[in-house]
Amino acid sequence: MPYKFNFDLTNVSRQFFEDLMKASYRHGFHRRMAKTARTLVKKFKIEEITGLTFSDAISLVEDLIEIYSLNLLYRDKMKNKNKKALFLPHCARKYMDSRCKAIFDSSMSTYICQSCSEDCLINIATNLGKSKGYDVYVVPGGSCIPGIVNKNGYEALVGVACGMELKLASELIKKFNIPGQAVPLTKNGCAHTKFDLEELKKIL
Repeated sequence: MPYKFNFDLTNVSRQFFEDLMKASYRHGFHRRMAKTARTLVKKFKIEEITGLTFSDAISLVEDLIEIYSLNLLYRDKMKNKNKKALFLPHCARKYMDSRCKAIFDSSMSTYICQSCSEDCLINIATNLGKSKGYDVYVVPGGSCIPGIVNKNGYEALVGVACGMELKLASELIKKFNIPGQAVPLTKNGCAHTKFDLEELKKIL
């Protein structure tokens, strides 16, 4: 389920995301999330940078705190897993029309990247995932993932998506009892979304 607002965090420093994770633990994530989110929104001037309202900025930061906290929780459990899948959002393709040569596989509800654009974020991330031993899926939404996981019996998952999709995915990994890691989008929307490749490299 997408946010009801659009955001662009590409101009927010990477230090923000690291501080976000540290602060969530230091301040007691579960007990004081709302207060921590308000503090971080003000400290990093998220309203001014993104143009979001204060309440939307808090919602976004709360989701990021939860995502990075879950990453910490599951990180060690990702080690020594052999059958792994990487899920990428199709909305991060360079082109959303016929210029994109990706082939849609309806049996798995995934696009198969054809590496038609060297600078396409999905092309780069697909090659990165494969080089690290992951099966890569470029999906139109989170609802496709349970079927893929069920069919292939994966032992670990990495997902790139907006915060709300990643929160739903956290329920999925609990259901399947497998570890996962998440990379939140730095820019959302229906097309030309963005995520941090360096963050993805660290997780993979």
